[in-house]
Amino acid sequence: MQESQQNSCIQPRKLANKNGEVRFKWPVSQLSRLCGLLYQDTGEVQVIITGSIDYQDRCLLKTVIKADLVLQCQTTFEGFRHSVDKSITICPVVAESQFAEVDDAYEPVLLDDGFLDIKQAVEDELILSLPLVANKPVEQIDQKMSFGELDEAKIAEEAQKSNPFSVLENLKKT
Repeated sequence: MQESQQNSCIQPRKLANKNGEVRFKWPVSQLSRLCGLLYQDTGEVQVIITGSIDYQDRCLLKTVIKADLVLQCQTTFEGFRHSVDKSITICPVVAESQFAEVDDAYEPVLLDDGFLDIKQAVEDELILSLPLVANKPVEQIDQKMSFGELDEAKIAEEAQKSNPFSVLENLKKT
């Protein structure tokens, strides 16, 4: 097992041939595209990648991504923690034409000269895992969203008083 803090490029075929495993840890603040979508860029992203070869001699990278992200609640406009615990299987390809050949169970990722920038791939997956509308769980929201009860008798009385056509009622009687 190898732990890497800085270099985020790996050679998937070599890792898969050895049935190896690598681990990465990055501060959330180093993922610039993701940070633009967050309330705060605190926390850490942890990644474990295990390489293997499947029955069709394809390189597969089983990837586990764990992170606690701070999103902005769209109801209260406050920050809240959103946990990501995601497992995907990456199937590296060397040309875009190979995307169609990859099984639906795998995530095809394009290699650059035999290397995969795992940091970029993980950042893409984290962005895709964000909810479309970020909201705290309902039980955590302190705001009261009620406007009270309707008093129908009072509403009818107010409507009668301020009826602009009440003048016309007198014309109708004559």
